[in-house]
Amino acid sequence: ARFVAALELPISRVRLEAYRPAGANDLTMVVNYFLNIELSEALYPALQAYEVALRNSVHAVLSQHFLTEFWIDLPSFLQTRQQTAVRDARDELTKRGKPHDAGRIVAELNFGFWHSMFNRPYEVPLWHANGAVLLDNVFPHLPRTRRTRQTIWDRCDQIRRLRNRVMHYEPIWARPLLIDEHAQILEALAWISGEMRDAIALCDRFDEVMSDGRQHFEQKIKHHLGVI
Repeated sequence: ARFVAALELPISRVRLEAYRPAGANDLTMVVNYFLNIELSEALYPALQAYEVALRNSVHAVLSQHFLTEFWIDLPSFLQTRQQTAVRDARDELTKRGKPHDAGRIVAELNFGFWHSMFNRPYEVPLWHANGAVLLDNVFPHLPRTRRTRQTIWDRCDQIRRLRNRVMHYEPIWARPLLIDEHAQILEALAWISGEMRDAIALCDRFDEVMSDGRQHFEQKIKHHLGVI
């Protein structure tokens, strides 16, 4: 009880209580809270790898298609929301005294920008044109029967929602399909690069944390409190 009371200031009681299942004791609540941190940490390699691979693949393919790495500045190409994101990225580079080269601008654009590149307005002029060759090039390992803009948008949206919860420190520990969601991030990464999917597995601890993280962290808490 003293330990939980000491956590109320840095965490808040309301936030802690979000991790207490109905009828559960304080130990279960605290274990859930810290298990959530470990699960979020364990998802980071897959989330980071997919976001970086997606933006680099889209950028490389569109740079080649438009014959300029500054395709983001082409008139009447980007929708208003994406244009605003590019301006914001340039403003941020200016604040930091960095040059506005294409690579820096692309790196500054967030996951929402790359997800939005698969919105419906881009289907006909970009992704559906010429037999969907640009989709083929961005996702060379996605099975052809599934290689549609809608497939990519749906998967990106799913990943974006989970990513936002992780990056905003929201509860994910009780998501019933979290194992499947992790696998789907890696699958989407493999659509771009199987090599990167295999490489990221070298630092991906998700399965380990998911399988024995709760018991392991409960032992840590008990040891911290001196009850074992």
